[in-house]
Amino acid sequence: MNNREIWLFVFLSGVLLFNWPFLEIFSQSACYYLFGIWGLYILAIKLFMAAMQRRGE
Repeated sequence: MNNREIWLFVFLSGVLLFNWPFLEIFSQSACYYLFGIWGLYILAIKLFMAAMQRRGE
């Protein structure tokens, strides 16, 4: 995957995870879901950035 594809995947996964269907599914524990997914999303971005730096992009 190149940079454009990776960032498109990160963006679309964020749109999907923070959209209505998932928020409705986890409505009873929405606070925990939001903070948990938010933290995992930041971690995924950090890992993508580290992998790109190692490849020299």
